[in-house]
Amino acid sequence: MAYQALARKWRPQTFAELVGQEAIVTALGNALREGRIAQAYLFSGIRGVGKTTAARILAKALNCVGEDGSTTGPVADPCDKCLVCREIRQGGDLDVLEIDAATYSKVEQVRDLTESLKYGPARDRYKVVVLDEIHRLSRQAFDALLKIVEEPPAHLTFVFATTEIEIVPATILSRCQEFHFRRVPANPMVAHLTRICEEEEIEASRATLRLIARASEGSMRDAVALLDQLATFGGGKLADEDVGRLLGGIDAELLSSLLEAILAGEGARVSRTIRSIEDDGTDPRQVFTHFLGFLRSALHLAQGLDPEQLDLPAEAATELERVASGAGYENLLRLLHLLLSSETVVRRADAPGLALEVALLRAAELPRLVRIEQLGAALPNPPNAGAPPPERTSSAPAGPGVGSDAADEIRRFLASNHASLAGLLDFHKAHFAVQGSTLVVTAVPALDDALRDEAKASQLKAAARAVLGPEAAWKTTPAAPRPPEGDSEPAAGPAASTPAPARRNAPAGQPARPPASRTPPPGAEGRTAAEKDPTVRAVLDIFGGRVVDVRPRTH
Repeated sequence: MAYQALARKWRPQTFAELVGQEAIVTALGNALREGRIAQAYLFSGIRGVGKTTAARILAKALNCVGEDGSTTGPVADPCDKCLVCREIRQGGDLDVLEIDAATYSKVEQVRDLTESLKYGPARDRYKVVVLDEIHRLSRQAFDALLKIVEEPPAHLTFVFATTEIEIVPATILSRCQEFHFRRVPANPMVAHLTRICEEEEIEASRATLRLIARASEGSMRDAVALLDQLATFGGGKLADEDVGRLLGGIDAELLSSLLEAILAGEGARVSRTIRSIEDDGTDPRQVFTHFLGFLRSALHLAQGLDPEQLDLPAEAATELERVASGAGYENLLRLLHLLLSSETVVRRADAPGLALEVALLRAAELPRLVRIEQLGAALPNPPNAGAPPPERTSSAPAGPGVGSDAADEIRRFLASNHASLAGLLDFHKAHFAVQGSTLVVTAVPALDDALRDEAKASQLKAAARAVLGPEAAWKTTPAAPRPPEGDSEPAAGPAASTPAPARRNAPAGQPARPPASRTPPPGAEGRTAAEKDPTVRAVLDIFGGRVVDVRPRTH
């Protein structure tokens, strides 16, 4: 007997065999049991998810007579053994018409069809018309169908199938019951492929089948066809290396090396890897796509996902888990966001290798960036904004309870584990002191309000307990008040009444000139000065930004 492709051999013949379309199976089954048969159905979805197959099964359900010939009406579960079911499966039933709209799109052909459909079925209960790829019909052909689709004879049922439902006119859609076939999820697809491998005696690991499922992009027919092709190549045995190569996959070791180079900020290593990829003849666009998927897997591992759930061999998943845990969730998320912004450029570039190299080199600059909280904390005070809080050494509470080493260790703990809170504390120049087992935070009112947040309070408490012990606590103490806006010096005894030289020398009726400051002045001069700063320039290069305005800090 001639060989039959697996996609045809394993084509579902009953509703129970449809994979990944449970909601549609339930809806059609209930309609058949209750006798609620519509005059027209519209099945939409991507290729290979079961639209035409479901139409054939529906035709069987409408016309099945049972294995013993005793069935007198539509059934939810066709037997697939009676003469009617066998002829529909083989395409030989005269009352079930399967028409390809791509070759049957002229209005004259549709008119001839509608005329022939007025006559009753030759043998079956229903005459079923399966019109595949209906979006290929011309506008005039659609118009010729409207009347008979809206008011068909009692014996007639239409089943339309399309992969481009947005092209189908609303006049047709409104006359049909619409069912959207979703992409088949990975787990049901892998389970179905496993059953096929067991029946066909094909050796394949679960990781290999997941690679096939991912390559099929949700199409069950594509997945079975890929399995058939790979089984032929491997003589009935699918090796992970062969599958990755034949499916156009990229070596996981290469992707892991690229990720480590980017996280380490080694631009030269990234460039060498890209050059070797081009020398091997690999499509840079494909490398970029696979690297995004690899980076997404690393992000999931950093969130605590089980490595066995990834579409990677066991060794590659273990290695990626090590890299992801070292990089951290926040850095991987920032890296993925940056690379996604370059996806369109890489895909459309005339020189994809160069576009890929530039995108990855930009990503390799991320480890050199300074956190925005730290950058804000390092800015100088604006003129006349008031005196800064006392220095940490001078404002530390006196007495034996002070522990500067423990306070510094708490700061390091926050910087490592809660960078956002650490940046907030640095921004407000908070002073830490330790009195016994209590952490005392000298805070301005704005910071004191912020620390009342439950999450921030919990983080500060955890830091104190990590350094001072399980019984440690924390509290805030008010910082020295800043002078009102416009005063150049805080009030301090009789000297405060003496006007500043700048005010004494100012002409009558004119405001005094503010003291000099290192803060860049506003306007074009300030923007120029800010753009020359190395840190600001690095941020602008990475994110493609520009300096719009320079303003003094207000607190």
